[in-house]
Amino acid sequence: MPAPNPRLAKITGLLAGFMLYMLAAGSAAAQNPHGKSFGDWRIRCNSATGAPSQCQMLQNVVVKETGRPVLQSVVGYIDGSTNPVGVLVLPLGIYLPPGLTLQIDKGQIYEMAIEICGKKGCRVRFSIDSTLLGTLKGGSVAEISFHTGTQKPLTVPLSLKGFTAALGELR
Repeated sequence: MPAPNPRLAKITGLLAGFMLYMLAAGSAAAQNPHGKSFGDWRIRCNSATGAPSQCQMLQNVVVKETGRPVLQSVVGYIDGSTNPVGVLVLPLGIYLPPGLTLQIDKGQIYEMAIEICGKKGCRVRFSIDSTLLGTLKGGSVAEISFHTGTQKPLTVPLSLKGFTAALGELR
């Protein structure tokens, strides 16, 4: 039997290591839904070094003619919670006292206070209880209404297409 070729053994070892790395990377990518889209919703994942990945689903609504953002909706789970939490980000310069309303498919109106305004916009954070969650999952369009800086009401449609599938990816 011929003596083993050390160069061939080294190449074979490198190839085996590379294949194991690719399998592990593929498996990690399959577990992390970052970047996947479900209807009008997209999954975004953030991870601190050494920490498990935190994923949220989001949708940005922009003015078609200008591409200017008018609303960002983010939904995710906070550690240990069973119900998701929603965050709506509105543009700066809106009239704050009336807050905003959320209405799904012309159903119940939910009134919400604007929590804080910062460099990226004005934020509304809300818990999504089982009733609201069921309505969101079964709905087509959520209408978000607030007032412009000139105190004129503005209603922004938020598509619920893909909401249920995207939310299912977060768990």
